[in-house]
Amino acid sequence: MPDETPREGESGTREGGAPDGAPPDERRTPPPAPPVAALERRIAVQVGDLFGVDVRPSRTFAWLGRRRAGGEVMVSLGAPPTVPRRPLEERTAQVGAAEITHAGNPAVTVPLTAYRAAREALRRRAARPRP
Repeated sequence: MPDETPREGESGTREGGAPDGAPPDERRTPPPAPPVAALERRIAVQVGDLFGVDVRPSRTFAWLGRRRAGGEVMVSLGAPPTVPRRPLEERTAQVGAAEITHAGNPAVTVPLTAYRAAREALRRRAARPRP
């Protein structure tokens, strides 16, 4: 009978990727990916290859050209991001040269963001030293 203990440099798994002690048909598979869900309500608009903006209640991003990591400017609106009670489904629509992506109702997102931006601007204005 051959020795079944793993030797130095060998893994403790059997053929097929099953860990030792597990049935051979039990393979390690990654958990299923969750559906695409946003963690924060948002509306993003990409206008062709010219520019884009991503408006969220807690911050706003703007960029020139196509969006790429590190190539955008962020404006904080004061409040930390809030996670909705239930996941928001992202939807995308093509309107002419613009690609519009939103999570949550844009009729709620835009006024909420405008309110928070105005509140942050007033807070910064009041905190500015007067001559």
